[in-house]
Amino acid sequence: MKWKEVSVLTEGICVEAIAGIFHRLGSGGVIIEDPQAARKYVNNDAWNPESVSPDFLDHEFVVVKAYFPEDRQVLDELHSCLDMVKENFNVECKVFIDEVRDEDWENSWKKYYHTFKIGERLVIKPSWEEYQAKEGEVIINIDPGMAFGTGIHASTRFCMKFVDQYVKGQESIVDAGCGSGILSIAAAKLGAAKVFAMDVDELAVKIARENIALNNLETIIDAQAGDIIEEIQQKQPDMILANITAEVVNLLIPEAAKVLAPGGYLFGSGIVDSRWPGVKKQLETHGFVIEQMLTDVDWVGVAAKKL
Repeated sequence: MKWKEVSVLTEGICVEAIAGIFHRLGSGGVIIEDPQAARKYVNNDAWNPESVSPDFLDHEFVVVKAYFPEDRQVLDELHSCLDMVKENFNVECKVFIDEVRDEDWENSWKKYYHTFKIGERLVIKPSWEEYQAKEGEVIINIDPGMAFGTGIHASTRFCMKFVDQYVKGQESIVDAGCGSGILSIAAAKLGAAKVFAMDVDELAVKIARENIALNNLETIIDAQAGDIIEEIQQKQPDMILANITAEVVNLLIPEAAKVLAPGGYLFGSGIVDSRWPGVKKQLETHGFVIEQMLTDVDWVGVAAKKL
């Protein structure tokens, strides 16, 4: 089978928005090539310089790549969505098309993704790799497939670190915008009693359910497709995980304030630094105190406690 590789060359501020567009279009996988982030890891022992082109580290732009079956017509809708991205973020986006074979895509995807550790306890292990857990480590088996949420991107890592730090056991948790289900699985493996995971993308929910089954957590995690802004009104969680975008986090904050008891937590991520002041103001307006902030390049993650 042949696939189309659709690449969008742009600036880092709108990476999440473009990845979201690709997922809504039903892409067969998304790769984000961010040289600014990569430059931070050049001296890391895990860095493999052969995995990127020689001039990659010198670039200032970001490339978001998505994969679609050869006969899938997406360009008209993609350009329409990118027009809105340009307007909202005031950036330019250039589109390039290439062709890859099924086996090329499979090998390319696995080349980019290997076992790694986040925080003190969590180890993210792709389903195709073997790994022997060390004492105290919690293994999350994951096959990201076509859903966002590998754990590599800063926004997901922020929420993973918050989960590792704050989940103590027996919590009721809502995962808003669950993607591959990686955050829900981490929370459940660390002892959460019940996790409700939701995403607007039905494909993401399908993959999340597969990953939930891969980790034998079907009795703890309930993954559903829908609008979390509406659904959360029926919940009474101890914690809310929101690895989405600043705009959606802002919409979620007032509803989170209604359903979280004093002492409950909202972990927000996917927030570009230019949008952080607005999110911070929204949190403070609705009775949250900011306990912790994490930053990486242009991204911000926040742990906020309900007063």
